[in-house]
Amino acid sequence: MRLFLVRHGESEGNARRVFQGRLDYGLTPRGELQARSLAARLSGMEVVHFATSPQRRARLTAEILGSTLGRTAVPLPELSEYDIGEPSGLTIAEVRERYPGILEAQRRGERVEFPGEEGRNRFQARVRRALDFLTRFDGDVVAVTHGGIVSAACHIVTGVDPVRRGVFHVGNCSLTVIERDRTGRLVLTRHNDACHLDGLVTAFDTG
Repeated sequence: MRLFLVRHGESEGNARRVFQGRLDYGLTPRGELQARSLAARLSGMEVVHFATSPQRRARLTAEILGSTLGRTAVPLPELSEYDIGEPSGLTIAEVRERYPGILEAQRRGERVEFPGEEGRNRFQARVRRALDFLTRFDGDVVAVTHGGIVSAACHIVTGVDPVRRGVFHVGNCSLTVIERDRTGRLVLTRHNDACHLDGLVTAFDTG
């Protein structure tokens, strides 16, 4: 079993440099090119299951990949991005102005939340449900999702404390691969692989 986790291509929210959360942005032209580059890399791959976040930026990426994989992605709600709550749609500067100290406290590992935020415990449980489902298959599975989901999956598989943010950066349209070894244990074998994005890497990709 190999699970290929794909972060969506560059979105309109990425281009605006805002926290996206559950806001439903589409892809930029660069994001579409990123998805086509990844599709070319995955050409010829035999996939036993193809899933996507129901959010637009992921669905559009999945449509481009699906044209190469010969499959239509099945929406999986558990693959939706982390809901950051009220800061959705705001830049880092705007978040710091409206909610002083919270972002910095979170980055120090303190258990504080923005108004309306999903909450880390609920989020981790949701990502575990997604992993449990996607790793049941025999063969290669592709899931198009978001940076927060891929990062959380890496934390879960490696056992690294999820409070330590920034350990697993995930770029737009990068590949992260999780495999099941002979003992049945999940192993992170590839992280943030973007070698197919020559000249197309997004410089700033929050959300």
